[in-house]
Amino acid sequence: MKPTILSIGNATKDSFLDIQDQKIYKDELNDFHYDLTFDDSTLNYKKKAGIFGGTILSEKIFTAAHFKAFSNANPKGVSQFEYSEINDSLVERFIVSYKGKSFILTSNPRETKWNSPPYAPDLIYIADTNFSESYLMDFRKYLSENRQIELVYNIADLDQDLSRELFVRANLVFVDFRKQNLSDLIDYSNYQTVVESLLKVGVRSVVIFDGAKIVVGNKEKIASAEADFGLNSFYQSNIFQAAFVAENFSNASNLEESLRLALTIANKSDFNDVLKPFYAQQILNRKNYELPVEIISDTPDIEGRLHKVASSLVARPKGIFAADESGGNIHKKFEGIGIEDNFENRRAYREMFFKTQDIENYLSGIILFEETVEQNTSEGVNFVEYLKNRDLLVGVKLDGGLRPLAGFEDETISVGLDSLDQKLEKYSKMNIDFAKWRVAFEINKEKGTPSDAAIEANLRILAQYAKACQKYGIVPIVEPEVVYSGNHTIKQCREITEKILKSLFKELEIFKVDLAGTILKTGMVLAGSENEIQSSSREVARETVEVLKRSVPKELAGVVFLSGGQAETQATDNLQEITNLGPFNWGTTYSYARALQLPALQAWAGKDENIHQAQLLFLERVAANSHALYKN
Repeated sequence: MKPTILSIGNATKDSFLDIQDQKIYKDELNDFHYDLTFDDSTLNYKKKAGIFGGTILSEKIFTAAHFKAFSNANPKGVSQFEYSEINDSLVERFIVSYKGKSFILTSNPRETKWNSPPYAPDLIYIADTNFSESYLMDFRKYLSENRQIELVYNIADLDQDLSRELFVRANLVFVDFRKQNLSDLIDYSNYQTVVESLLKVGVRSVVIFDGAKIVVGNKEKIASAEADFGLNSFYQSNIFQAAFVAENFSNASNLEESLRLALTIANKSDFNDVLKPFYAQQILNRKNYELPVEIISDTPDIEGRLHKVASSLVARPKGIFAADESGGNIHKKFEGIGIEDNFENRRAYREMFFKTQDIENYLSGIILFEETVEQNTSEGVNFVEYLKNRDLLVGVKLDGGLRPLAGFEDETISVGLDSLDQKLEKYSKMNIDFAKWRVAFEINKEKGTPSDAAIEANLRILAQYAKACQKYGIVPIVEPEVVYSGNHTIKQCREITEKILKSLFKELEIFKVDLAGTILKTGMVLAGSENEIQSSSREVARETVEVLKRSVPKELAGVVFLSGGQAETQATDNLQEITNLGPFNWGTTYSYARALQLPALQAWAGKDENIHQAQLLFLERVAANSHALYKN
């Protein structure tokens, strides 16, 4: 189904003037000047034409391609709209051409006001700019209220700060290779690096103008062709932009064909006579018509890697070992058995688990704390390298923990976004495969928690983190934990969990997170640990599965369950009952910390002579949970 498209910007009345050589002269510095005395009755032109441009032109092109299209000049999308009726609001422009170059002389931009359209479009095409501050303020508000809307725009046309701001909503952008706007963000070394840079920030398709060469790229490939804009480069470039948008959204699976069709429309159009796609296709079908397209290269298959890693993480019968305790959590564990919390003891503790024999038969990956990434085995081998040599995927916990949420007593917000990009750049170079970020919600009916504000703030952070991870080719695990402690009922847990998960996937959709390269880590639906009526394993499984089926899109790579303070055998029994209700649309497995570690920790007690026994207990718990991934 084709999207509805709204064109915004100035509606223009354009006069194209192709001036004669005798009106050109050079000054003493050898610079060219054009004699443009418009009241001179003797002034002659090679060619003169007038058209309606800006949003009027783009709307006409979208309509010709059979899109539901409208614009701020024609807000209801009325067919056969008489644009002469809005003559007072048109911006008049003279586009002066000389030897293939175009220069724009414009009247003062009109003070346009943002008027919300009668219904929300799927796509907004920014056809012309010169927005006032008040217009931008209202436009931003509209976007925040309609977060499903995607954008198309030319980076060179917008204020550079505005371009940055809109990237998160951009589906398709146009770039001038020679102007090199936003060079701190976009790598202009070559066409491929430009495409890669923009794909990393969430843009899906890129068009690069480099003189007569036009390059198009997406996650699958990069292609180029030569334009033949002999009529007027400014006019035909505008036609090409709108035509490529139309063809890209009509035929997104075939990049080269979209390029050829849009170029044919632009090359063969005349003033006030834009070639329709049907006739452009007939021209392309002629045997004697040539418009060669060169395939430059395939872009790096970041998507393929994300999908492969994500599916491997949840492949039965393996689970994920969460060895990512923060400093505070591991301190409590050590304190409970009388072990000093220092760097060497933390390193030795983690090494004990990592060196357990045969864990690769039961584990797909291990989540590390950031400190652990830098630590080595007793033989001096970095833990990341050691685990990868055992065919284990390596992840890292990236959130900075929880802090009080300002203005909301007894609620928290996850922190760490300010340093996330820097960390991801570092860890991608270390070949880290995946990451995890946790937010937490406590159920308290009397206090009204979790509040909508806390849910929205934390889930927005999860979505931003997930998008950033995928930019660097790292699979994100998103963990919106509903805390087990409390006296809430299983019904309350079900309602809150479902609300959170549905909201989470809306946020992930808004941020264009690739669900096939994403893992959800969630708690099971069960009564709080302090509730008098505890949930049976079958009840937990039934409620958990129903919530997941109603909340989790089938495109998601997988769901992994956290133990969240459950007793070791309780977590295993609940997992078994969930498995018995499968299969599901997504892979399912476990990602436990305490439920795998506690027996081993107690047996170890910080003594080397106890390591072997502790490892056997750890392997026993890992194997038991992997066995629970099969129906009994």
